[in-house]
Amino acid sequence: MKMLGVIACSAMALGAVVGMPATAGAANLECHSADGKNVTRIDGQVACGADSSTAGNATAYGINGIGYAKAVEGARALGIGMDGGVGASEGGVGMPTAVGVGPKSVAITSVGTGSLSLAVALGGSQALVGDVPEGVLCQGNSAFAINVMTGRACVATGFGSWRTG
Repeated sequence: MKMLGVIACSAMALGAVVGMPATAGAANLECHSADGKNVTRIDGQVACGADSSTAGNATAYGINGIGYAKAVEGARALGIGMDGGVGASEGGVGMPTAVGVGPKSVAITSVGTGSLSLAVALGGSQALVGDVPEGVLCQGNSAFAINVMTGRACVATGFGSWRTG
């Protein structure tokens, strides 16, 4: 269910940004959450949000994009959205990381446990890392995803895609 929540929030945020008129300057926003704090910053089309439990540490960057991170149970989550991209990361224990760079790119990491989970999507591509039921997903011309704990990974390029597990 949490995967659905992350996907829905990311889709709504991307829809809001795409539907907004362009602004003259690009903003760079940083959100950091520790000790159970919730931080949200919005500047025109750029946004970041970070949420954590008392044991988690979440950092998000909106660099002319949208970044979101949620960390629980000691996780160190990182979400980065750059140049029109969305990076949304959520996890408990380990280092869930998501980086979306370029217009219409969406990278999502949503794991309950793990060591390192990484989703990277470039211009118009999508990358997803989830727990065992969701696995990994890469679509578009430039996407990469890996869940080190499960050994699942994928790569998508303009020449095709590859996936383990």
